[in-house]
Amino acid sequence: MYQLKPRWCSMYTSAIAVALVGLALSLAPGCPVVPQPNCDDGDACTTDTVAADGTCVNTAVTCDTGQTCDPATGQCTGPDLCDGNTCDDGNGCNGVETCDAATGDCVDGTAVECADGEGCNPATGACAAFSDSGVTGKFVGATTCIPCHGETHTNWLMTAHAGALEALEAIGQGENAACIGCHTVGFGEEGGFVDRFTTNSLAGVQCENCHGPAGDHVANVGDVSLRPAVNMSASVCGECHTDAHHPTFDEWQLSKHATALEGLRANAFANDACLECHSQDYRYAIEEGDDPPVLDAAADNAAQLSIECATCHAPHGGVAQEHQLRKPIANLCGECHTQEEATLGSSPHHPQLEMATGTGAVLGDGSDLTVGFSPHASLFGNEGEACARCHVVAHEFEDPDDVTPNVTGHTFNPFDQELIDTAPQHQASQYEGCADCHDAAGAEQRRTDVQAEIDARLAALAPVFDSGSAEYIDPATLSAEDQTRLSAAKFNYDFVNADGSRGVHNSFYARAALDEADAIVTDLSGG
Repeated sequence: MYQLKPRWCSMYTSAIAVALVGLALSLAPGCPVVPQPNCDDGDACTTDTVAADGTCVNTAVTCDTGQTCDPATGQCTGPDLCDGNTCDDGNGCNGVETCDAATGDCVDGTAVECADGEGCNPATGACAAFSDSGVTGKFVGATTCIPCHGETHTNWLMTAHAGALEALEAIGQGENAACIGCHTVGFGEEGGFVDRFTTNSLAGVQCENCHGPAGDHVANVGDVSLRPAVNMSASVCGECHTDAHHPTFDEWQLSKHATALEGLRANAFANDACLECHSQDYRYAIEEGDDPPVLDAAADNAAQLSIECATCHAPHGGVAQEHQLRKPIANLCGECHTQEEATLGSSPHHPQLEMATGTGAVLGDGSDLTVGFSPHASLFGNEGEACARCHVVAHEFEDPDDVTPNVTGHTFNPFDQELIDTAPQHQASQYEGCADCHDAAGAEQRRTDVQAEIDARLAALAPVFDSGSAEYIDPATLSAEDQTRLSAAKFNYDFVNADGSRGVHNSFYARAALDEADAIVTDLSGG
């Protein structure tokens, strides 16, 4: 029997509709049999078909509002909310609903309005007073803490945490059990929030969400062993600031902040003083006047935490900035992303603040180098977005899910190529933060051009400071004045290199610093 050659088999099979593949191949016995995929997912609530490209498509059955599909039968069950002209979604607080005949959905009527201190009971549609009749004493509520922690309570009242349940209610999700747990105290636990009519004092995100149940402590305040725990770990925040809707913790875990302590311990030149910018428990100990932990991981008092949420955000509030930020953004980032008091003869250490604001580099005599214009410096006023404009870029989707979650900007670097490759769902568009001043294509071209330029200039200067290079300038052969000039050139080289943005933070200042270094080197080399 004549058999098709392999290349004809490929052409032959690709020309036949997927649904007829089996039959078509039986007519060409020389072709390898390509099995049709089994698209039955075992769920009768999906319609299972094979797409033109041979992949399975499982489309969910659509039921009317209030009904659910039975996976065994594929039938929608539950109340027919639109029965004739009547409609009832089971929530008596929505007023008299009407039925949308086109969609089968109930449309809310005029909502029931209640007086202050009251709420509408969805089961009855009647207003009822909020109460604490169901509070058992395991969870006690924030007001119980006022006698000893009055100032903290006052500060907390001004935070979004205090009004967390109200925020949920404002978008119609106050009864959504999937959300309530992160907007109240102890929901789903014994003695925790049930509803406003029985456990109203446990509404909102309060002390006990982070510190744990305080009933035993309140019953015996003198027993130190019963005092609520103080845990500054990001994992505490991560219990709620996670998932597709608000993946702040998920993004932070991917950031360099999350590995700051680990990275420091891998640095042979690190010491305990470096912990100030690499460890939250070190910073907290200094703030509280306690003995700080140490870098040595084997020590009993070893630092445990990296740069966590509480490093930048004040858990109890009491600050003037949005989002409970401890300081204005420029000051907050600039506490660590700075060269501080670096001088000639030393190497500037992460001078991002200085580069962005057009300061920090030097002239040949060691005095400050200034330029007339720094394009990004305008972001660094007290009210400016500073570093966050480009490094904390948020993006929300209408219906976020695990594939397209919201983005909060807490990887802190939309330009991190490793994250773009491995976790693109947690990155905003690279140039979204530039949109106020640049279109994306223009911003990308500017970045590409300036980084290529700065890379080339740094590479050209490097041999001058390498003792193994033929272009090396030996300070020992220079006069004291020229040694100072060479130190200035080396300082500017290190300054631009350590900034890490390769000119993006401030192309004008990076060029000016390298211009000064180039001029000094050219003169000392006799060029």
